[in-house]
Amino acid sequence: MSGNRLVQNNLCSVEMGRGNSGEGKVNQGESDEMSINGYRMSLPKLIIMVILVVLTGGLAIVLITWRKDLKMICLYKEVPLSMAQKVLLKDNFEQIFEEDVIWQWERPAYFVNKKIKYIWDDSLHGFTKLKNIDEGMKQADFFKMTGGLAKSQISQRIRTYGENLIKISVPPVIYLVIHEGLNPFYLFQAYTVILWSLQYYWKFAVIIAITSVVSVTVSVWETRRQNRNLRDTMKSESKVRVVRDSKEIVISSKDLVPGDLLLLPTTGGYVVECDSILVEGSAVVNESMLTGESIPVTKVSIPDEMDVDFNYDRQRQYVVFCGTEVMQGKVKSGSYIKAVVIRTGFMTTKGELVRAILFPPPHDFKFFSDFLKSVYVFLTLGLIGMAYSLTVWIRNGGSISEILLNSLDILTFVVPPILPAALTANNAFAQRRLQKRGIFCLHTKHISLCGGIDVVAFDKTGTLTEGDLDLAGVCEIKQNQFQESESDPARLPTESLLIQTMASCHSLIKMKGELTGYPMDIKLFEAIEWELSESNSACINPDYGIPTPTLVSPKKNARNGGQLKIGGFTASSNLEIALLKQYPFDSAVQRMTVVAKKKGASAFSVYIKGAPEKVASLCKPETIPSEFSRLLQYYTQQGFRVIGAACKTLKPNMKWNEVDSLSRNQLEVDSQFLGLIIMQNLVKKETYGAIKELHSADINTVMVTGDNILTAISVGRDCELIKPDQTLVRVTLEDSSDLKVNYTIPESDSSSYMPDSRQVRSLTSDNYVFACDGPTFATIMNKDPQLFKRIVHRGKIFARMLPEQKIHLIECLKNMGRQVIMCGDGCNDCGALKTAHAGISLSMAEASVAAPFTSRNVNVSCVPTLIREGRATMVSAFASFKFGVAFCFTQLISVLMVFYIGTEPSDNQYLVVDIGLAAVPILMIGNTAPHDTLVKRKPTRHLLSFLPMFSVVSFLFFQTIAYIFIWFYVQSQEWFVQYQFVPDLWPPNSSYEQTNIFLYACAAAVIAAIVYSKGAPYRKPLYTNGIMASWTLAAVATVIFMSLYRSEDFASRMNFKIAPHPEFQIVAVIGIIVNFLFCYIFEMYVLDGLMFCKVLPWYKEKVRGPNLEFEHMERELCTNQNWPPLTENNSRNTGEKYPGYPLPDVAAGIASKNQFRNQPSTHTSRRDKYVKTSSKNIRIRSSGDSEAASELLRESFENPESTPVHITPNQLADNIAIHSAIEEIVKQQPQSNSLSDPMEYKGERMETAC
Repeated sequence: MSGNRLVQNNLCSVEMGRGNSGEGKVNQGESDEMSINGYRMSLPKLIIMVILVVLTGGLAIVLITWRKDLKMICLYKEVPLSMAQKVLLKDNFEQIFEEDVIWQWERPAYFVNKKIKYIWDDSLHGFTKLKNIDEGMKQADFFKMTGGLAKSQISQRIRTYGENLIKISVPPVIYLVIHEGLNPFYLFQAYTVILWSLQYYWKFAVIIAITSVVSVTVSVWETRRQNRNLRDTMKSESKVRVVRDSKEIVISSKDLVPGDLLLLPTTGGYVVECDSILVEGSAVVNESMLTGESIPVTKVSIPDEMDVDFNYDRQRQYVVFCGTEVMQGKVKSGSYIKAVVIRTGFMTTKGELVRAILFPPPHDFKFFSDFLKSVYVFLTLGLIGMAYSLTVWIRNGGSISEILLNSLDILTFVVPPILPAALTANNAFAQRRLQKRGIFCLHTKHISLCGGIDVVAFDKTGTLTEGDLDLAGVCEIKQNQFQESESDPARLPTESLLIQTMASCHSLIKMKGELTGYPMDIKLFEAIEWELSESNSACINPDYGIPTPTLVSPKKNARNGGQLKIGGFTASSNLEIALLKQYPFDSAVQRMTVVAKKKGASAFSVYIKGAPEKVASLCKPETIPSEFSRLLQYYTQQGFRVIGAACKTLKPNMKWNEVDSLSRNQLEVDSQFLGLIIMQNLVKKETYGAIKELHSADINTVMVTGDNILTAISVGRDCELIKPDQTLVRVTLEDSSDLKVNYTIPESDSSSYMPDSRQVRSLTSDNYVFACDGPTFATIMNKDPQLFKRIVHRGKIFARMLPEQKIHLIECLKNMGRQVIMCGDGCNDCGALKTAHAGISLSMAEASVAAPFTSRNVNVSCVPTLIREGRATMVSAFASFKFGVAFCFTQLISVLMVFYIGTEPSDNQYLVVDIGLAAVPILMIGNTAPHDTLVKRKPTRHLLSFLPMFSVVSFLFFQTIAYIFIWFYVQSQEWFVQYQFVPDLWPPNSSYEQTNIFLYACAAAVIAAIVYSKGAPYRKPLYTNGIMASWTLAAVATVIFMSLYRSEDFASRMNFKIAPHPEFQIVAVIGIIVNFLFCYIFEMYVLDGLMFCKVLPWYKEKVRGPNLEFEHMERELCTNQNWPPLTENNSRNTGEKYPGYPLPDVAAGIASKNQFRNQPSTHTSRRDKYVKTSSKNIRIRSSGDSEAASELLRESFENPESTPVHITPNQLADNIAIHSAIEEIVKQQPQSNSLSDPMEYKGERMETAC
């Protein structure tokens, strides 16, 4: 181990101190890896820069403010890191950070980046991230800190780790004003205001100035408000009790340092201010701020084991996190739980959450980078226009001021000054629409990212299915055989070890007299009708000889009268179990364990509950029935969630301290397998419609869950996440050192879709998808990256996935070119929610701030809504851009044309076109709501791609033709009088050419607004946008009015020269109408209907071919007829019945479905028999008669043809007998909601008729 560490340090040393340069890397090999360069101030460069600033009037200082790397080049010289005064860091997103290096004792000490301290390491000749004290520690090491820290240690760690505060600074107003003012957009606005003021165009200059000031003020105010809110929310300080120098003292929580021994009161009701490891006692905490689940979580003390490494991410059951609320605590003696502080400030989990908010990864939205590139192109065109203007005005004999001002004014045409505000308005409109639908957004820029989504990954429990699990039944083992399934476990005798495991293996507590804890634990505990009592004192219970914090026992008023059933008689029961030690459920180990003792027993007991496969691996093989795998497969294939239970009796007369010293593995090994607990997790009704809508839009759906793979497959089939025409191929690994992958088709799939699947050895079509579990996923990822990408690309079901594996899946999809949404409940999905392009949390707890979106409606119907909104916002952004560019350049072309004869528009003309015709559409064009339907064709994601650019260029070309037409048409009239140029005359003399060119330029603005406000397929029609529709009518009326109105006063105010004959004006208006019709038809039918929908797809498929990695992989898989090579599925059912009976209601219908699949020839006869017997079955199921229901259950299993079949709503409509039975029951039980009318189910989904 030390050798590997030495090699690693040497490698880091090479990277960080190579040669004499200041170049190196920090966080090498991690997700936040950054390059680092060292710099020192250079006096010669500083002198040169001062001269440049003076010569350029301050522009040079603006340039180095925009680019930190340019600042380093102009003012500093690069030096080795050991001599650096500043460091320049560049992360994987190409973001650049400039940080000051703090020097101590004449050498570099540290710098801080993104709230994390990087310290100088002499051995590495470079900077390394400050390590937490728990890194590399053994579990037993924490028990060596129980004496507290000495004063010298405290002062040293305060210098190293700083105060225990999550300090969020609020920048001063002057800093924010300067920062905003130096933004290129506002600098361009300042340039525009100054230039227009010099041209006496003060009216619009004042409007622009006021708009800019208001915009900067609002931005500064909003930034400070958000920082203040975040600071006030996250800032927390309290008095805490610690042990220092072996003495208890009370200090401020901000003075805590790693290594302090913290004393937490058992009374609860307070918030922990640091991350700490429990070393004595246990605590029940609420971690909703971090996980999104407001469910009490039990934290236990870490075992005192010297040979076990501590892992912060995998041993969270021992960590009380910063920001969590302690609800109550338990300890053997005293009133305080003991915990060792391991992390403080921004190094805590809460600090990481805040850092994720303060420093989010840049948005992967191509629009903004394309927009900046387009600005460079526009400025280049503007320079060409300036050259043309200089030439024309010099030729015309203009004055110096006219030549310079009119030429400089050209630049104000080429960049739409209000476009950034328009894009912000588009996002604000979308955010408001989402809020009305109960979807909240962390940042509005995330909305546009949803427009290109092509993969949606779902968690299962709580997302696709209901969050609460219902107990469907239990299968107990007796004499090494599974017994009949029992739907009501309270009927089982209390001596049953399975019942005692259900009563003991949990982390429930009582808060205000109510059971609190995981909903599943509450369901199981209430189902067996036991009661729980707690003792807050640490006194010894004389019945046990040790303190007993929690006791469970059968209720005295239970159905068996609180008596113990033994054989055929009953006896008084004094059964009581003391719960002494817990190992809370951990997804990493897939189980929870409790050490307990029965009242009067001589030995301690260990109860285990968790994933059946995991629990079975801990048990003696002789206690596991031979049909275990088949029965487990049977239930999981029906969509049930199955939990395994086991117990172990320790050696008699062991002392508690001996038991307490045993490791978890020693406690659990060689247990006795007790049976299965079957939970029912129904699919949410909203899931069906959402999945169908996504599939209809050709958006791929994936399930990522921690549940059993067969359960996940069943749920995937039920909600049609796995499409009916898709064959599911399960990916498994053989138990060998080599990577041997098996591809099998589960029985339910093979029997349904392949008449004789045993004869199939390869799939030749593209309708197959994969299912794999977490261990297989991890192994393939590590050993065969190329195969891993194939599995991810065609993967549909990913089960038994750990939180970090979910992150790896999302990252792989993104790296292959996919746009991904992750939808989860905000707990184990937090990492994946932040990794995806857009994460949707279905939890409203504080942890939802980690996800870009949070839905108040706890179902997946929010996903299609968000994608529709994302598409509409993206299309609106493109529309705003295209209108802004079209407007600016049509105005530029019109101005350059009239410059040719030495005239220009008047101030009033500019006001009409800039305020009346441009401001409203560019701001309100995004106020159109999304279309109700998701279409397969996704909108264009790249601004500089062919179609958007061709749309703008073609529009400008058509308007130029219109200008040329009206120019020569007016000059061809008999009454035409040529314009006479007069230098320095303002406003210039009116002219026929300028008047008509201006009217056509106004018409071009209105035409562009209408053409680019198109609705379907991504947005609703223009008339649904009330403000935009009203403006359109007013704008059309204004253009026609200005074109036809013949008042001399109006002409004088507008500097018009009106044609003497109205016939000319009518022809000009007709030309405008023809121009509109041509542009509209070209945009809607040629570009959208032909180019976008037909030519472009043909070009991508036939000419260009695959572009992204996943497209190349899809083509490869579709053409590879020999992969995947299917292997024989040896686990098929041979027809024998399981000892466990199907469960009531649900399993009866499932059994009939399976029988129906295996015997398709009996369809007609079974349907006829179903119609005859359905009335009887409905009455029995709704009567509440348990004996009759039990008889029906046995009959359904022994005679499958007597059970209800799955039929469609159309088939159900013909069954009059069913409706008669339902009407009879409703009349008898008018208030009952126990039976719903099957005809209420909509859609094509197969439904159980009864």
